[in-house]
Amino acid sequence: MSATALKHRSVAAAILIVALPLLASSCASPSLSIYTLEPPNSPSLAAPLTSRALVIEIRRVVIPDSLDTQDIVIRDGNTLQRSSHGRWASRLSVGITRYLAGLLAARRPNALVTDQPQPEAPNERIFLTISTFDVTSAGVATLEADWTIVPRNPTQPTRRQRARFTATGAVATDQDVVALMQTVLTQLANAMD
Repeated sequence: MSATALKHRSVAAAILIVALPLLASSCASPSLSIYTLEPPNSPSLAAPLTSRALVIEIRRVVIPDSLDTQDIVIRDGNTLQRSSHGRWASRLSVGITRYLAGLLAARRPNALVTDQPQPEAPNERIFLTISTFDVTSAGVATLEADWTIVPRNPTQPTRRQRARFTATGAVATDQDVVALMQTVLTQLANAMD
């Protein structure tokens, strides 16, 4: 190989070494945002509970398998479209359970409302199944759920309820979708109280 050919090859290699990182950074996807469901009015941890405080345990919420992921999705007809820019911090069932426990705890500051197993049997256990939880591309959120509140005392009645909740709003961003989901989950918590 001639000296000129070697020189051209060296220059081409140097250009490639400089160009590849620039090309890779220009093709990088936008940053990923991680979302949580946070109750707006979490109870103050400063107020201690008495030893006789009511204990309410909310069991992990059951939701459709297609939604129990870390993907933020909206429904477009029969298609679920996954967000390319946002994810849940945990599986959606875990986030919903924590969110509802926080909302219920804020309404009952003198009770221990928790989503964690307790060493003693709680005064009440809440079992919740969400059969539908959709946010459509048209901006309609729908939540259909049934729940059972089981008291520790067998002489008290078990309470069962079923309800459907809807809300409308923007779905242009992942934050819009999260806000719509929080709206219908708040409606559910209000019905459970």
